[in-house]
Amino acid sequence: MSSLSPGTRLGPYEILAQIGEGGMGEVYRATDSRLKREVAIKVLPAAFTEDKERLARFEREAQLLAQLHHPNIASIFGLEESGGIKALVMELVDGPTLAERLEAGALSIAESLSTALQIAQALEEAHDKGIVHRDLKPQNVKASREGKVKVLDFGLAKAMDSASGGGSTADLARSPTIMNSPTLTAAHGTQLGVILGTAAYMAPEQAAGSAVDRRADIWSFGVVLYEMLAGRRLFDGETVSHVLAGVLKDTPDFSALPAGTPPRIVELVQRCLRKKPRERLQSIGDARLALEEALVEPNLGVPTAAIPAAGTLPARPAPLPWILAAAAIALAALFAALWLGGAKAPAPQGIHAALVAPPETGFGDTFALSPDGRRVVFYAVDQKTRSGALWLRELDAGVATRLASTDGGQMAFWSPDGAQVAFFAEGKLKRIDLRGGPAQTICDAPTPRGGSWGPNGRIVFAATFRDGLSIVSLAGAAEAPKALTTLDGARNEKSHRFPVFLPGGESILFLAQTAEAGAREDRSRIEALELATGKRHSLIAANSSPLFSADPGPGAILFWREGALLAQRFDPAGLAVAGEAVAIASPVAFTQNEQALATVSSDGTLAYREGERGTYSSLVWLGRDGVGKRVLDQGLFSEFKVSHDGKRLAYTNNSPGKGDDDIWLHDFESGTSSRITFEEGGDSRPVWSPDDRYLYYASDRENDGTIFRRASDGMGAPEEVGRTAEGFWPLAASHDGRFLVAGAMVAGTGFDLLRLDLDTKKVTPLVATPFQDDNPALSPDDRLLAYASEQSGRWEVYVQALSGGSGRWQVSTEGGQWPRWRGDGKELFFLAAPDRLMSIEVAPGDVPRFQPPREVFRQAIESFDASPDGQTFVALRPSDSDLTRPLTLVTHWPRRLAPR
Repeated sequence: MSSLSPGTRLGPYEILAQIGEGGMGEVYRATDSRLKREVAIKVLPAAFTEDKERLARFEREAQLLAQLHHPNIASIFGLEESGGIKALVMELVDGPTLAERLEAGALSIAESLSTALQIAQALEEAHDKGIVHRDLKPQNVKASREGKVKVLDFGLAKAMDSASGGGSTADLARSPTIMNSPTLTAAHGTQLGVILGTAAYMAPEQAAGSAVDRRADIWSFGVVLYEMLAGRRLFDGETVSHVLAGVLKDTPDFSALPAGTPPRIVELVQRCLRKKPRERLQSIGDARLALEEALVEPNLGVPTAAIPAAGTLPARPAPLPWILAAAAIALAALFAALWLGGAKAPAPQGIHAALVAPPETGFGDTFALSPDGRRVVFYAVDQKTRSGALWLRELDAGVATRLASTDGGQMAFWSPDGAQVAFFAEGKLKRIDLRGGPAQTICDAPTPRGGSWGPNGRIVFAATFRDGLSIVSLAGAAEAPKALTTLDGARNEKSHRFPVFLPGGESILFLAQTAEAGAREDRSRIEALELATGKRHSLIAANSSPLFSADPGPGAILFWREGALLAQRFDPAGLAVAGEAVAIASPVAFTQNEQALATVSSDGTLAYREGERGTYSSLVWLGRDGVGKRVLDQGLFSEFKVSHDGKRLAYTNNSPGKGDDDIWLHDFESGTSSRITFEEGGDSRPVWSPDDRYLYYASDRENDGTIFRRASDGMGAPEEVGRTAEGFWPLAASHDGRFLVAGAMVAGTGFDLLRLDLDTKKVTPLVATPFQDDNPALSPDDRLLAYASEQSGRWEVYVQALSGGSGRWQVSTEGGQWPRWRGDGKELFFLAAPDRLMSIEVAPGDVPRFQPPREVFRQAIESFDASPDGQTFVALRPSDSDLTRPLTLVTHWPRRLAPR
């Protein structure tokens, strides 16, 4: 293979430099010209790509591996072919490998366990999806000195294997590179077949040429953990034959583990390193639990003499028992330097720690540090029922407390004095006094998008997702909220959201989002508003919620872009930014509401959740008993529709490597999925034509709202059928094929439902109210339109006559969204909180009759569509992996900003 020189292009990728080489190919740093990010390019060997059968198998495996999404796994973005070169496009992970870290000797016990925990979390995520690494070793683990761990090359050993077997252990032993490189073939071309990986970390069954499963990863995990603790390889030798013999025959020397190793960890290493797979630890999840329990043991790995004496610590909280012990040790060392011996303290260094949710719960998208950085309020979800509430944790305590009367509380934010917390729930803005008492309602907020509590008892908030900001005062007598900002039609603004008070309380930051905002972040802007004058200051091109930090002085704005949290210096007095934005954390999760999942306190503490853009979920088939199976697992799914014949599913998914949403099709019978839109820009909201031959969908490729039609077999070019400047989305198609029900932003009334005539292209209103109206569904005879509206203060389901009759009826009684008709029009389904699928029997006629709603089943789903016969449902279920992700806590993050 000839090396690629800097400047060489592979499709949209420009090579910057070679950064590695091994049996699996050469690895390069490259720039993605479309998404303006750096990636890693692994160029596959020519001998490999010339084998068509082997290459086809690799491509199938790579598609499976691209579905792995986890903070501790380096992602695969896709495959690229250009000029006869085939390459794998992957997440670029900077920093030293664990092998490089171990060249200096053993890690501390705390850092060893912290690193092992993150490796175990990565393996658990993969094993749950049936993926085995097969080549776990220190060279395939990136481990920064700040405590961040990423596992590389997941599953590539299998993906690049030859299917034909052949070769022998003797062939393997003659390879000079096996102890440090993944092996495909010997230098002379002999196939190695069943023996892959690096000899020193192979499981005995792998070294013997037998089939492997997840237990081979568990063995390799045990070997790596042993090496981190002991500071030397468990199996070593002058030749590969010696190493393999040790793997197969030698008994590990557990006395080499340091004396301070917790007994449960010694037992864990022993169980991982049993030669027979049946006697070995069977689940990496059990290893994770053991590590989590060990990491909260007091004084883990710290000699007694190094622990500060009682009474010598400052008033600031002591090391935190609920974060990783590595951070606790670092904090203890810092406190010792500050308070013992009178020596001048060194400059504080940033500390990374992981905050885990209370038992049997997981973190939602809401968490906020108190102004003084001593407490955190967060939303925790019960992993069984999916119900949730706000919890409060003091950072010097190991126990969190659930806050009463905060069920469903989202987007929480603190009062300036830290005595109260405001939040949104049940279509209302509420507050709760942490000193006691139930939550109190402040005002309506049907579809909120953030709020902030300023001095003098004023709260600025976004009550809906399609309007300006409001302000309400809590000082004195109760008063109704007032409009604070209005959308600028000349700028095509569609929303003002996520306000943040600046020091002094006379100005705020907020996100001014334009109608074109989508995959390209530069269409919307973070702005500052002077409350007294209403004057606006455009600051940063970004489609992200802003955060403000007073440290470093005079201040900084934090925001999300391309997977990272960035910080840019900002003067809150002059309302002006300075310098360039600097990345301070990555990857940081980002919601579909344009909210960066991060929070910052005034003392320089940052908390964030690692992840991707959007929330991962699964699409599942459910019967009327609520029992079913998964259809599609782990994607950035959003809208979806079952075809009229019930055989296919059209859905929106974020395409790996493209960064935009696309329309995909899934065939229920064959179980295969295929992407049918490939153009630039994002495509969403698929709707079937009556005969299932076409799909209508929305696109933002031309910076406006355009509806296209495309053949559902993916053939031919898309055809434009409608366009508006404000945004236009197809939501339902009439059964006679004459019109679409579309959603659009309309000046004065917000998001309305419109009729788009497919022959004349004429647009007429169907539901035009000052409230938000969405989720329409046409009855099979096109005479009735069911939809959801928040005109009552919360989402309810309504049915409106379109032809052959008159009238309008509210058919839900306790909230409802996503109405869907049965194929004969005699039953209407909808989703009601909390997680209840409801059914209404309908007697059609000029004046239809609706029976009271009754519950079909309870399931943790976010939206659904019904099969034509109404007996099965496709539903969107949030991912379990998002719930199990911890929060990352970083102290002294401002040190990452370059000096002015």
